[in-house]
Amino acid sequence: MPTISEQKKALRKQMAETLREFSQTHDCVSFSEAARHLVLQSDFFARSDIVLGYLFHGIEADCTGVLYSALQMGKLVGLPRILPGTGDMDFYLLDDTLNFGDQIESGSYGISEPVPTLEKLALDASLAKKRVLVLVPGMAFTEDGRRLGRGKGFYDRFLFRLKETGAQVWAAGFCFPCQMTGDIPTDEHDLLLDTVFF
Repeated sequence: MPTISEQKKALRKQMAETLREFSQTHDCVSFSEAARHLVLQSDFFARSDIVLGYLFHGIEADCTGVLYSALQMGKLVGLPRILPGTGDMDFYLLDDTLNFGDQIESGSYGISEPVPTLEKLALDASLAKKRVLVLVPGMAFTEDGRRLGRGKGFYDRFLFRLKETGAQVWAAGFCFPCQMTGDIPTDEHDLLLDTVFF
């Protein structure tokens, strides 16, 4: 019987191929827009004070449309920046008075990241009772909230730290329909998502 780690590795390989095929036969922009529309209609988004997203890399659903809308509504919006040499990441808050492109640079793993001169989201008591919606990328998702990431554990560790502040945290997968699957092997370190938008 394969270990959970081996099962995850096999599923990542399978999903990478599924995503490649999907990107060749479907309009990824339209599917990202469909997921964005669902987020903007959701209670999670309406009630949130802070929206944390990501900058898509490779074949991933693009959530930047959600972030633009959140900024226009006066919500705080953050993007992740990996701390080199660690398994952690911090989120930096976008400045709505600056051009989006001027706040981004190439970072770890070749993924675009917010520039470190932006204000860092402090994971402390100032977040207590704040409502935070976190849009989470991944390789695969289930409707009951299980997620297969890329194997580094960045989001699991960050979400744990965020929840410790006393914030009301809603973690939501953001993906293409082809990334939904019936089963994902999990262990005690894998946090369940509250919902998935696809």
